[in-house]
Amino acid sequence: MKKTGWIILVVLLLALIGGIVYFVVKKKYYPKVKGVEYINLEMAKDTAFIKTGINVQNRIPLPIAIDSIRYVFKDQNDTIGRGRMTTDHTLPALGDKVVDFKMQLDFEKYREHIKEQQGKDSIKIDVAMEAYFDLPFISPQSIAMDRQITVPVAKSPEMQVSELKVRSFSVEEGYSLLLRINATNKNLPGLKIDNFQYNIRLGDTLRIEGQIDSTFAVDKGSRLLEIPLELSTADAIALLKKKLSGGKSWEYDAVVEAQIQSQHPLFDSFNLTVEKSGVLDAGGMGAGSKFLPSISKIKRLEVDSDEETTRIQADIIVHNPSPFPFYIDSAAYYIRHKGTVIARGKRNYEKILPKSGDQSFRLDLLVDESAYQNFMKQVQGQEKVSLEVELNLIYNLPDTKQTQKLSLKRQVQVPVPGQAGIQVAGLEVRELDPQKGAYLGLQLKIQSSNLPDLQIKNLDYRLQLSDDILLQGQTKEPIKVNGKAAEVEIPIRLSAEDVNQLVKKAISGSSDWKYDLQATATLSSSNKMLGSTKVDLDFNGTLELTKGSGGQLMPQITKIDTLDITIAFDTAWVKLNVHVKNPLPVPIQLNNIALQITHESDTFAMSQEKVSTTLPPEGSQTGWITLGVNYKTWRDHLQHHQQQDSMLLEELITLGYQIDDLAPQQVSFTNKFMIPMPKVPVTELQKVKPKGISLKSGIVLNALVQVQNANTESLDISDITYNICAENLLDACGSINRTYHIPLGQSIVEVPMSLTVGEVFRALFAQLTGKKKQRTIYINTSAMIDTANPKIKNTFVRFEKWERTVLFQKKKKIKSKKEVDQVAQ
Repeated sequence: MKKTGWIILVVLLLALIGGIVYFVVKKKYYPKVKGVEYINLEMAKDTAFIKTGINVQNRIPLPIAIDSIRYVFKDQNDTIGRGRMTTDHTLPALGDKVVDFKMQLDFEKYREHIKEQQGKDSIKIDVAMEAYFDLPFISPQSIAMDRQITVPVAKSPEMQVSELKVRSFSVEEGYSLLLRINATNKNLPGLKIDNFQYNIRLGDTLRIEGQIDSTFAVDKGSRLLEIPLELSTADAIALLKKKLSGGKSWEYDAVVEAQIQSQHPLFDSFNLTVEKSGVLDAGGMGAGSKFLPSISKIKRLEVDSDEETTRIQADIIVHNPSPFPFYIDSAAYYIRHKGTVIARGKRNYEKILPKSGDQSFRLDLLVDESAYQNFMKQVQGQEKVSLEVELNLIYNLPDTKQTQKLSLKRQVQVPVPGQAGIQVAGLEVRELDPQKGAYLGLQLKIQSSNLPDLQIKNLDYRLQLSDDILLQGQTKEPIKVNGKAAEVEIPIRLSAEDVNQLVKKAISGSSDWKYDLQATATLSSSNKMLGSTKVDLDFNGTLELTKGSGGQLMPQITKIDTLDITIAFDTAWVKLNVHVKNPLPVPIQLNNIALQITHESDTFAMSQEKVSTTLPPEGSQTGWITLGVNYKTWRDHLQHHQQQDSMLLEELITLGYQIDDLAPQQVSFTNKFMIPMPKVPVTELQKVKPKGISLKSGIVLNALVQVQNANTESLDISDITYNICAENLLDACGSINRTYHIPLGQSIVEVPMSLTVGEVFRALFAQLTGKKKQRTIYINTSAMIDTANPKIKNTFVRFEKWERTVLFQKKKKIKSKKEVDQVAQ
């Protein structure tokens, strides 16, 4: 029984198992995909994955292990990924589970596929996968899943060459082109474009290549990239030569390759190449002339002639702005007068004008002498003629046979040769000292018009100076003349007798210095048009004895240092310490001097002194002069002419003098001069006012003195000392420490004085009892005098007077004008 039970139990178990196996094998209880929780595409650097989460249901009471999957990714017919991978996922018994799978795409195939799909906004990727699992007692089984996902297409950036133009083309700003590129970023994050490499072909021969390391960041949208292309020196020169050879525009082919970088894994780094054919506008380089040499400065341009040749001479500075040198082949000239060509020529020059700088040139072109001289003969009679000078420097453009020229035109004034003349410009005393060789300077003005090698030969002269002096002679050596309006001086030598006559004439104050000159001379020049020409001179003028003398040719007193006047009753002496100026250009040794001053044939002052002093040439010397004066005669004349405005005096001067070792000479001359006459006394005591009493000084008085200043401007009197004695009456002395300013006309000045009490009483007593008594008066006073007259500046004056007079006279009653005049006298 037991045995039978176990058998039945086993059979039932096997039947159960077999049934289960049957249902499983029939897939009724395989794991079932209930849905896809998610499926998407993820990318990282150099990798791309499709990640999906599948909800799988296990319908049997046993756990199922999924050991591997196999997948294929396609877009239409393009496989962009396939593979197989193991997993460790286990489905719970009779439960659901979301199983995550991460399947890798072929990154490079996917990248290339995306590039091929740039015309689309998105693509649909078919995802086919099978999951393999094992069941008990059954071979491995699988479940399949097919899905389709939509993926946006990442857009590659776009570049397009917009323009190629000239950016700058000068020495100052450099030589460069400007490449403009339109860059478009549709959806790439962090897009940067850099490392530009360009290859530009201009025309058939010029190719410009290079690389620019500039980096541009391009956000979403479009941006214009401006890329400066700095030209090498060789490229700049080639382009400039092409510019100078002609043409306003050139066709070009440009190829530009740039490196693209972004934060998108598919487009993280790659190279993009664009091409463009277009036309480069050469106008951006500026006018072709600005690259050509020009004359920047003209230092000198003149036509110069000598006895043999005529030349155009010029010093100029030429500026070359181009980065390459020019070769100057030759120089040509044209000389025109009023539009007509009178001479032309050309010569090889062969100079190099260096690049990018300045160069000085000195031109010396020989003029067609025959044509030039023929023209000069036609304009004889004119002093100057205006000519137009044109200079052309001929040079070649580089790499071409085309020539250019630097042109310079200027108007120049050219003297007409063949004219010459002599005029007398003056006659002056140059030296009167026999030791140095006394001579006069005859100044001749020569009109030569730039004649070459002009000389004055064989000058014969006859010079009559007033009626006293005749000078004759001839030059020994030719006199060269330099310049077109030159002055030359002919020395006319003086003998000892001539010197004495001239000085005697000058000292005597003669005003007759006229002269007559007759002369002949020969003008010679190496210029064939002039040859030798004889000229005659007939001229009269006035001798310039000494410049700066102001017409005063005799020795004169320029300053009085000391004036000492002594009047003793009817006789007077005047001593003067004076500065005497010699205006002549020769030293004069004075031996004796006699002076006599008269008025209306009456002599009232005279001096006769022997002196031994030398007056230096045009210099000064000091000395003493003493005059004896008949004071009574002088006083009578003054009283007689008191009512006149002035009085005429005459002085007779006799000088004995000697010049160096010449014979002693004596000359007498007279001067007449007017002195003003005051109508009232020069000084007159008006009133005495007591001021006070001092124990030391006694009675102090102020004497009011009327002063008549007739003709002395700016008269100042200072440092006054006085000593006044009246016989048996008073003895007053003292000093006045003040300066008196005496204006022109009449004025009252206060003179302080001090007397003892005894002197005052004696004076009062004398006034009461001795009005008719004559007394001897002694006055001794000194002062410093300063005036506007330069001869009397800081002059020390001493005055001493002895006189007998009645001090206190009874005043008369004045009834008529005659009596008024008598009182005034």
